[in-house]
Amino acid sequence: MSSYIEVGVPLKQDAEWFRDLRVKMSERGIDVKWQNSHYHITLAFIYKFADGYSRHAPLFQSVVYRAAPSLTFDKVEAFTTKSGHHVIYLTSTSPSEKFTEMVECVRETVDRLGCEYAPEFKLHVTLGRVDAKQISLNDLKQAIREVCVPSFTLRLFNARYLEYQTHKVYDSCTMFPDKKSAEEAYEERKRQAFRNAFGNIQLYTDPEKFQ
Repeated sequence: MSSYIEVGVPLKQDAEWFRDLRVKMSERGIDVKWQNSHYHITLAFIYKFADGYSRHAPLFQSVVYRAAPSLTFDKVEAFTTKSGHHVIYLTSTSPSEKFTEMVECVRETVDRLGCEYAPEFKLHVTLGRVDAKQISLNDLKQAIREVCVPSFTLRLFNARYLEYQTHKVYDSCTMFPDKKSAEEAYEERKRQAFRNAFGNIQLYTDPEKFQ
C-alpha cells in the first residue's frame, strides 16, 4: 500500500487572507470542499518499497535529527489533478535553504532504498478542492488572484510517516528548535543504543585489572 512522508504546516483558519479567500469563492458561486485541518506538505509519496524493505524502513532518519526549518508562504494558486479536481493551494516562491535540504535528504533516502515513488516534488499546502466540471482552471485562478495573500513565515516542527488510504501513522517526530539541540539529541540516542546493546560495561585502563 502507498505511503508518504509529510511535514505539518500550522495554518490558522481565521487568518484574514484565508477568510477572504473563502468569502471570494462563495461570492463567485464556486463550491469548494475546504480542508479544515491536517495542513501539510508531502515530502515524498511512495508507491512501493523495494524487495527486502517493509513499510517501516528507516525513512524517518532523514527528518528526525534536524533543526525545524522555516518557510515563508506568499502565494495561493491552483492546479488540476488527473482525477478531475482543481486543487487550491498555498505555496512559497522562495523556499528556505534548510527546507530545501530537508526535502532533498528525504527524497535521496527514498531513492537509496530503491523505492518506487512520485518523481516530482511540488511544494504545496492543499487548502481546498473544486470539481473541474463547474469552472475552468483559468477562471479559478483569476478568482484566486483577487485575494491579497501577505507574505508570512512559519516554523515546521512536526513530521509524520503515514499509510495513504487509511492515514495510519507509522511514525512521527518533532524537530528541534536549533541545530545544537538536534545534534545533542542524536548523540544521546547513540549513547542509549550503546547502553541497550552492551549494558553498563566498565572499561579498565590498568592491565592488572584483567588478571
